[in-house]
Amino acid sequence: MTDMLEITVNRRRFDTRNGVTQEMTTADIAGLAGVPAQNAVVEQEGDRNELVLVPCDTRLEITTGMHFLVTRHFVMGG
Repeated sequence: MTDMLEITVNRRRFDTRNGVTQEMTTADIAGLAGVPAQNAVVEQEGDRNELVLVPCDTRLEITTGMHFLVTRHFVMGG
């Protein structure tokens, strides 16, 4: 394959040299951002730049140009 896959996670570009593959889980994407999978909330940029929540352990077919936002899910205890 001569084409390099490239995605954006938290406004940073990642490609096959960073571990981007044709199929990735939300845990894989969170890992690119340095967020542990168990604490990650992954959203994908959809139509009209709207963010769509991607359920945990979802497998995604990756294409060049996809954009993701990964944040940490915090639980407040008391």
